[in-house]
Amino acid sequence: MPTPTTTTLLSRCIRRPDGLILSRDHRYLPDAAGIFRTLVKHGVLTRIGRGTFVETHRYHALPGWKRFDLEARAVGATEGRVLAGYSAAAVHGLWRYLPVPSSHAIYRRSTGGRRISTGPTLVELHAELPDHHVTTVDGETVTTIERTIVDLTALHGFGAGFVAACAALRSDISADRIGTCAQRRRGVAHLPLILEHATPVLESALEAIFLGQTVFFGGFEVIPQVEVPGDSGRRYRVDFQVEGTNQFIELDGGAKYGADEAEQRFVLGKEKSRSDELARAQVSLNRFGYRAVVEFQAYRDMLDRLGLPPKPNLPGIHLP
Repeated sequence: MPTPTTTTLLSRCIRRPDGLILSRDHRYLPDAAGIFRTLVKHGVLTRIGRGTFVETHRYHALPGWKRFDLEARAVGATEGRVLAGYSAAAVHGLWRYLPVPSSHAIYRRSTGGRRISTGPTLVELHAELPDHHVTTVDGETVTTIERTIVDLTALHGFGAGFVAACAALRSDISADRIGTCAQRRRGVAHLPLILEHATPVLESALEAIFLGQTVFFGGFEVIPQVEVPGDSGRRYRVDFQVEGTNQFIELDGGAKYGADEAEQRFVLGKEKSRSDELARAQVSLNRFGYRAVVEFQAYRDMLDRLGLPPKPNLPGIHLP
């Protein structure tokens, strides 16, 4: 619980724009270490990395995926680390196959002789890392977007690389640049398939996850972001059409409908009108939520609805 003393101590702390409080920014304070110990003891600050703190009430108010983003920046705040994999993806703002990965990844550079501790939640990578594969984003040293996608593919498989690649293609990153970055890199056998099918037209990570499943598992192909006429003749965009059929697929994720309750009510109202009009036009619309997609139920249901053989044993699309 905050007290007058802890409130005074907290007011002396310097916060970065992302909300992190770094001990190295407080070397001018007498007994800075004691100040941080007091604030942590009273629950005012939470330590989320070496010499890295955040206000407890703000940290606990964050959803899991935002906590991961903040923790990635905390990991990268230690000298000598280059964020990689999902940690670099968090800083770059790339889509993730897993909203909350189980670990952070780094490369190690010069640390002045100090040892970097790793463990189940911090993995050190040892592949060659040329200087041109490293960049700085908001003060964080990270792998470039291209190298991040290559590392995600090598570390976590097709799904991680595909989802991140779809996000990257929405900016000025090209498939050729990603492919060039992968030269002489081991463990990226899936990368050619990723670069062949990744597309910038998708609008969410959930769409990228589902498209990646259809590419990786096979059975049927889908066309993303197609337009279909409603009952009034107005054309509506739908997430996917199964190629060669009149079957359409719509994926529902919470973020798709807005950031706050008022916006969600407005968008959901429009979505209901849209759905009603498509239903009157007899558009065969298959709807799936987040859990159905990530647990492969959406993919399996579409196999069944299309009259295709079931696939009870799917290959691993994402590695832990």
